[in-house]
Amino acid sequence: MIRYCRPLLSLALLLPLQSMAAAPAVAQESSPVRANWAQAERFSSDAISGLIHSTSVQPNWINETDSLWYEWTDGDGKRFELILPDGPTRRPLFDHKRFAELLSLVTQTPHEAHDLPIENLEFTEEGDAFEFEVEDDHFRFDLDEGTIEEVVEDEEAEAGDEESEADDEEDERVWRVFTPDSTAYLYAEEHNLYLVEVVDSVDQAATQLTTDGEEEYSFGNRDEDDIQEDDEDEEDEVEEVEQSEAEDPNRFRARPQATWSEDGQVFYVQRTDSRGLERDLWVINVLEDPRPELQTYNKVMGGEPVPFRELFVFRRGEDALTELQEVHKWKDQSLGTLHFGVTSDVLRMTRRDRMWQNLELIEVDLSTKDVRVLVAESVEGTTLEGGSGFDNQYQARYVEHGGDFLWWSERTGWGQLYLYDYDGNMKHPITAGAWRTASVEAVDSVARVAWIVGQGREAGDNPYNEHLYRVTLDDPSLSLLNSDALNHQTSLSPSRRYLVDSSSDPDTPWTSVLRDGHTGDVVLELEALDMTPLEELGWSPPEPFVVKSADGVTDIYGNMWKPFDFDPEAEYPVIASVYPGPQSEGYSTSFSAGASQQTLAQLGFIVIQLGNRGGSPFRSAAYKAHSYQDLRDYGLADKKAGIEQLAARHSFIDLQRVGIYGHSGGGFMTGAALLVPPYNEFFTVGVASNGNHDNNVYSDYWAEQNHGLQYTCVERDELEPDEKRLEAVGKELWDGRQIEGDGYCEPGEGVKWEIDVPSNSDVAENLTGHLMLAFSDNDNNVHPANTIRLIRALEEADKRFDLIMVPGQAHSFGPINAYFQRRRDEFFAEYLLGDTTHRSEVDIGG
Repeated sequence: MIRYCRPLLSLALLLPLQSMAAAPAVAQESSPVRANWAQAERFSSDAISGLIHSTSVQPNWINETDSLWYEWTDGDGKRFELILPDGPTRRPLFDHKRFAELLSLVTQTPHEAHDLPIENLEFTEEGDAFEFEVEDDHFRFDLDEGTIEEVVEDEEAEAGDEESEADDEEDERVWRVFTPDSTAYLYAEEHNLYLVEVVDSVDQAATQLTTDGEEEYSFGNRDEDDIQEDDEDEEDEVEEVEQSEAEDPNRFRARPQATWSEDGQVFYVQRTDSRGLERDLWVINVLEDPRPELQTYNKVMGGEPVPFRELFVFRRGEDALTELQEVHKWKDQSLGTLHFGVTSDVLRMTRRDRMWQNLELIEVDLSTKDVRVLVAESVEGTTLEGGSGFDNQYQARYVEHGGDFLWWSERTGWGQLYLYDYDGNMKHPITAGAWRTASVEAVDSVARVAWIVGQGREAGDNPYNEHLYRVTLDDPSLSLLNSDALNHQTSLSPSRRYLVDSSSDPDTPWTSVLRDGHTGDVVLELEALDMTPLEELGWSPPEPFVVKSADGVTDIYGNMWKPFDFDPEAEYPVIASVYPGPQSEGYSTSFSAGASQQTLAQLGFIVIQLGNRGGSPFRSAAYKAHSYQDLRDYGLADKKAGIEQLAARHSFIDLQRVGIYGHSGGGFMTGAALLVPPYNEFFTVGVASNGNHDNNVYSDYWAEQNHGLQYTCVERDELEPDEKRLEAVGKELWDGRQIEGDGYCEPGEGVKWEIDVPSNSDVAENLTGHLMLAFSDNDNNVHPANTIRLIRALEEADKRFDLIMVPGQAHSFGPINAYFQRRRDEFFAEYLLGDTTHRSEVDIGG
């Protein structure tokens, strides 16, 4: 750790003379409290891992049946269970003692029934056997005969095993994109696209479909460097094999990003033009032996030029690709969810503008090139939002091929489903109300019902809790399939007759049951997490709470962890564990016996999580939009207000000692909390790790979607690109792509993008508390520049702060994480408890 210091005035010099007599009493009152390192160690994640094993059932449905198996580990060891729903019956998948004996015999290594080292278990198609692996060996267990035999790969190949041959054939097809009937295929080589017809299983001469491919304007390519990198990952082969591979022309071929129609007559393919763009970023792996290595990757920053995306189609029998220029409506738009319509004459897709404010489902007639808008979505002052996958909710989910489709939208302010006919005419809403449809899990096209996950519909329930519903499509009605006021994770059987439902909340351990997929009735109890071993040691769960946001109206949800030796008469510092969102709020809704916040609390802190407006897309669109155009500061007011309300409720919370920490976006928020007035007077100690402190050097999608991109219309002469771009694509091509038909400005004008996300560096001079920064120098997600720029700003402002650099790691700290967490905990102990003792100096054996 590097600590930057400047001389500090003595506290006595800052106090009035008449108050100096009180100084000893103040010192006595603020005598340090020792951090309880022994208790923190006793309840760390590593320490409790031997007491808590499996938490919820992870079902493995057997082929296309409703039967399933699962693996479960508890204090009695590991076991494998078979569930036959029609019974219903639960029984061991096999006799574990007998299985251990057989496995010991075949492997010549002793095994015990409660600790079978089975991995990658998979049933055969017939369902009368399953195959599995033990370390690197492959075995087969016959369920009827109760026998285990080793599957020897070499013997399979020598015997001409059909499965092995199929694998070999698949390897040969890796660089090809075949038609569904395998009568033609595509491949890319030296950036261009090739088509090969297959007649009577014989490849015909390749037809070169493009000739203009080049680096940064490619359908795919494998050069000598790519192949050498692959070779370095493989074991050395004999010289003859290496020579043979080197002479194989297929060695340089690559798989293009193309998709064939169902009838195999047409394909579509996209290509991006990145020529002349400045989009490379670099990190240096300083630990590479013997010389540090420069690593290059692509990342576009907010407002910067982005690659131009081309869309082509090709029909067998034609001479060349046809570019679908007609699909371009907005400058720098994105295309997604491409798929053919009822026939190969129609192509459908979604297109979204760069502003994240307009999105359309469109259909292109490939014979006329006419574009028809089927569904349009538009918002202002916020962005189209589709959950943690951003806009991936906006896609047609067809009830049947060529028929009605489901469409998700937040047009009412809440994410809901609508039923459209194939031509894009809305029939009716499927769901409605002040709650959110989170996902469509399955659709039955015959019964015309769907299974959906919803949030916030049930009165009195936590709005983040997920529930499964069965909804009829033609006369919409909802049936709740799991009514417990808990957060549910479900898995439907292939027939949807049954589902495995696992549920919990922060203070309720997991339980797993088998339910009827139509009524929700419990068919069979499966497993429940037994917390008795931990409870006997004094463990207790976190306490969920609800407070109001800074507006005094909106409910904010959170969790509180206390020390297990909690004294209600004492006062404790409070530390907020934060992640601001906006794509995922830093608030846990499910049970975790060994949360990292729990370990930190045992030192002698109250540790909390709490959400904030703008932090989650899983509530209303307005809740999510609170962060728009305010990406640095938006969550701080709610964090402060929530902590103040908790302190008003609980006398054991000391508002004079408030800490905060987080990683990535949480690091960004932590930095802002100690730098942005008035929050820098409230949060006095913070630890920010790998924070995106300057979102202007993070990535275009994050900043532009969540903060918001601005534009102005300017004369075309003001949009001249640099000479590198002109040289790469040509001025005529650049003008046509970047000026005309941009969807925002008048002809002859062009769009000039603008974005300026407030950074933590802008307010570095406001640091008055204790701040620890940590970053990894090989981070290719949040580039080290984010933290380094803040370091420079703090130095220029003559501010004292602490710094940890983690060499050689990417966004996570990997094997150095334990070291970092110890230094973080010591930092909080020093500045919130007054304990300067390091963990290594304390006997934690007891």
